[in-house]
Amino acid sequence: MTVTSKYRSVLPYLPPVLRQPLEKLPQPDTLREIRLRLGRPMQIIRGCDAFTVTAQGCEMPPDQAGIPVTRQILDNCFQSICAHSVHSWQAAIRQGFVTITGGCRVGLCGTAVIQNHQLETVRNLSGLNIRIASERIGCAETLLGRIRPMNGGLLIAGAPASGKTTVLRDLARILGERHRVCILDERGELAAVQNGMPQFAVGTQTDVFDGYPKAEAIGIAVRVMSPEYLICDEIGDAAETDSLLQSLHTGVRIIASAHAGSLSELRMRPQIRRLLDAGVFPCTVLLGSGEQCGQVLAAEQIRGAAG
Repeated sequence: MTVTSKYRSVLPYLPPVLRQPLEKLPQPDTLREIRLRLGRPMQIIRGCDAFTVTAQGCEMPPDQAGIPVTRQILDNCFQSICAHSVHSWQAAIRQGFVTITGGCRVGLCGTAVIQNHQLETVRNLSGLNIRIASERIGCAETLLGRIRPMNGGLLIAGAPASGKTTVLRDLARILGERHRVCILDERGELAAVQNGMPQFAVGTQTDVFDGYPKAEAIGIAVRVMSPEYLICDEIGDAAETDSLLQSLHTGVRIIASAHAGSLSELRMRPQIRRLLDAGVFPCTVLLGSGEQCGQVLAAEQIRGAAG
């Protein structure tokens, strides 16, 4: 398996006081997250462990002093992440994240601004979580071998940071060499398209619908690109469920992911249960997290599912 981290693509968004120590870290490609919390030291997440970072680029236990995150540092990072045009990113901010170069997602935490009972924006930013994307060529080979022949769709479940997006991306690469594949990349993480070009290997026969809301992209992709497979990340709301149900029996196979800590938890989510009961996903798998990140812990064939 070949692993390529997008860690280097994150550094230009950070001010020198953070960037320069991070550039000195050993094995930077194994970092999973960079966390900035107002008034507290910057933290990095490596594997399952958290560390603070000194100005000299040394990793310390999380209870030790590190580089403090000031209001100026946090606001400068946020402005840089939004390309100094925060108003242009309001739609993403309302969803709690901004996706930057390389498909890295920056989670936002702060004070909600509510208008007409809906989240309008976030003010008084208090934290950023930069999740570092990685490409793991070959990580889905074992999974694909376990579920073939895939007569219908596949639902990949797992807790946050269990590698669902990375596995989906590699599935797109493998399938896209032999089949027509459409990636519905609402958050810009799966393909990391820039100027129309994916920054990850997604397969020579793969088309990417970048930034489209999944509920709309599903119908558009089926109508205009005649895919054999649709691949999308983090499904679960009612509109997406309705669109996926409408795609049933069109000859298109759906591969998607959903948050769940177990396969039994997966069935407890009402919209997911609708999809499973309808046969959209004849096969479900559960990925591990932590030290078992990306590993298949369990697989289930759904009885009576349409194929």
